[in-house]
Amino acid sequence: SLSMLVPLSMIGSVVRDRQTLQTKAENTIANRWGGVQTIGGLVALLQRPVMLTDARQSRTHTEWLARVLTDLEVTAELVTEHRYLGIYEAPVYTARLAISGLIDWTLLDQLQPEGDLVFWLPLSDVRGVRQVSALTLDGLKIDAMPLSTHSDRISGLQFTIAARDREQRSADARYLLELELAGSGSLQFLPMADTTQVNFAADWPHPEFIGQFLPAERSVTDIGTHARWQLLGLNRPYGDQWPVADMSFDQLRDAAFGMRLETPVDGYQRSERSVKYGFLFITLTFFTLFLFEVMTGRPLHPVPYVLTGAALAVFYLVLLALSEYLPFAGAFAAASGLLVGIVTPYMGAVLRERRHGYRVGLMMALTYGLLYVLVTAQHAALLLGSLALLLAIAALMFLTRDVDWYSYGGDE
Repeated sequence: SLSMLVPLSMIGSVVRDRQTLQTKAENTIANRWGGVQTIGGLVALLQRPVMLTDARQSRTHTEWLARVLTDLEVTAELVTEHRYLGIYEAPVYTARLAISGLIDWTLLDQLQPEGDLVFWLPLSDVRGVRQVSALTLDGLKIDAMPLSTHSDRISGLQFTIAARDREQRSADARYLLELELAGSGSLQFLPMADTTQVNFAADWPHPEFIGQFLPAERSVTDIGTHARWQLLGLNRPYGDQWPVADMSFDQLRDAAFGMRLETPVDGYQRSERSVKYGFLFITLTFFTLFLFEVMTGRPLHPVPYVLTGAALAVFYLVLLALSEYLPFAGAFAAASGLLVGIVTPYMGAVLRERRHGYRVGLMMALTYGLLYVLVTAQHAALLLGSLALLLAIAALMFLTRDVDWYSYGGDE
């Protein structure tokens, strides 16, 4: 059994290499489609004069200040699909978002801004924007523009209101913005308001809720996911306003929350699990052969053990190759069927009785059925594996309880 660790280690290395290729393919798809997306509500960017004084002189410097708005409501509908690169696939999504909120003009005027007022839409990967509507604000329609160089530490879109239009507004006003966003991996939101509410729906049945905040309500079914977040400005690790140059997008992302497209255990992960169990199941198979030696009184030469062990090791390589083209259940059934089909007649010939070969084949079928259960169980694998191992030891103890080990292999 120990000699089988070498081929199992080599096969494990092949599995990891294929996983690396899959990760590279997923990254390539993400770069072409759209990456991980993080989006927030509108943030007001205001210019205001700042007096700088040193030992010799005083001078006025214009500073960009970011100020979150009063409230934010986001409705997000996420539609997923699979994109392929060669034999590899990756889930991607298109998100349709409606972003609305309240602007308190009085609050912004208290900051004494100069010049035009810019509303910044924080967005991590602008390449993923497929469509974006004009910003509807108090009768105005403002087109989206690439973010100007207020700071190279933030990214997103901007909507600019001329100073003359801003001065004509004195009451609260609601805004509405709709956009379609392509991304992959995850979609997260930033709580960029005094109160933030996000209503989220996706056709993905395997969500992983990530970030700093879990949803207040959620519903996960076989056909999709619904979730709702409700947050206050007090929940954020940063304040309501800050100099733009002092805050990076990564710092803002510390308060992000959302959902990741969690992929159920895939073929490579299951193949890797199978290889990890490989030594145990090869050992169990060898114990089965040894048990037949004892029960039939026909000692086996080491060569049948070596050949059977080689077939058992190659099983994991065949499983890996088939799982790249077939669902894992089909790949496992085909690989284990080939293995049992090879070993059964061989052991029947070696043990010189066909019925013994069938018994070995039946034991192997049961053993690899157990292996399939273990590698496909996402949460109970340790419990099932421990119980199965204990039962296997108990069965060996029961079947060999009458064997006289002192006389086995020696002269009567």
